[in-house]
Amino acid sequence: MLAASREEAVLAVKLYNDPTGDRTLEGFVVHMHLAWLYLLQTEWTKAKKDYRIPDKARKGWFKKIEGEYQTPSLEWFVQQTWVDSNPVRANIEFFIRLRNKIEHRHSGSDESLAAVIAGECHALLVNYEESLTTVGGPAQSLATVLKFPVFVGGFTDKGKDSLLKLTKKLPADLRKFLVEYNRTIDDEVTADPRYALRLKVFLESGNRSGDLSLKFYKADDLTEEQRKALDAVGSQGVVITKHKQIPVANLGNMKAKEVVDLVQSEIPFVFNMNHFTQAYKVGEFRPPTNSSSPADTRSDFVVYDSAHKDYTYTPAYVRHLVHKCKTSDGFREATGRPPRAKPTPKASAPVSTP
Repeated sequence: MLAASREEAVLAVKLYNDPTGDRTLEGFVVHMHLAWLYLLQTEWTKAKKDYRIPDKARKGWFKKIEGEYQTPSLEWFVQQTWVDSNPVRANIEFFIRLRNKIEHRHSGSDESLAAVIAGECHALLVNYEESLTTVGGPAQSLATVLKFPVFVGGFTDKGKDSLLKLTKKLPADLRKFLVEYNRTIDDEVTADPRYALRLKVFLESGNRSGDLSLKFYKADDLTEEQRKALDAVGSQGVVITKHKQIPVANLGNMKAKEVVDLVQSEIPFVFNMNHFTQAYKVGEFRPPTNSSSPADTRSDFVVYDSAHKDYTYTPAYVRHLVHKCKTSDGFREATGRPPRAKPTPKASAPVSTP
């Protein structure tokens, strides 16, 4: 069972990395789905846990289909294995929902969609590798058979422009699905590399040993100076970035005052427009007023409305502010200002009875 799971994962990667193949993304999603299903079945079998579906009509019996015991879906195994807020679960459930959309419905959209969800695809494989070696031991690692692929992707300016154009070619329902799915989960989950793997990769010149030298940096571990240094590398280095899908409409988004009122109602501290302004400056979620690049925002939190030349803010941003600002330390971290408790409402004077 474990061998079958591993073979499915290897086939999935083979299809994904084939530049001449048809429906390569669909093949990757389908075979990784099977790889995960067989792996979780292996884990339950190893733990001597019965996952056959009981026959409710006959006590002590189990359902069968054409002589084979009926077993639960991958979604059921995922729900039994990880809690709601786990990034690994969110990543697998993303592909479970996506599979039905791309299978037989969006033939020809593989190339565009693969460019947009490359981070999610890599995370799906890395998460599988970690679970595979946990269940089967280090000897089962895919590292012995998989090689780092040779590709162009975002290595050239023209390549990066092409990737951005591909995003716009996605069918409208797929674009809507990508945006709405991300809105259903916490921003802490979407930022986790186990949900979508985002790497900054630098190719070192002057290597004559025959090996490809790569340096991997986790964005959360970088200081402000290191971030600026990476941004200034330009043509001297190579950066692979994950472009998050930008909502095409402001449905459900809010103006600044609405955000202030919602956050104020949910936290024990005073939160006003000044705190709101400080929060997006501290977090660098949007550029300052009169910026030459007004659309350079963190798109899951802030959306620039070019028609009205102003900004709207997403429900995810409200959740972020409430989560941060409900504690003293979080409030100070989010706004750069010390929190101030809300004033206690004055008790009304008693009405005397004549």
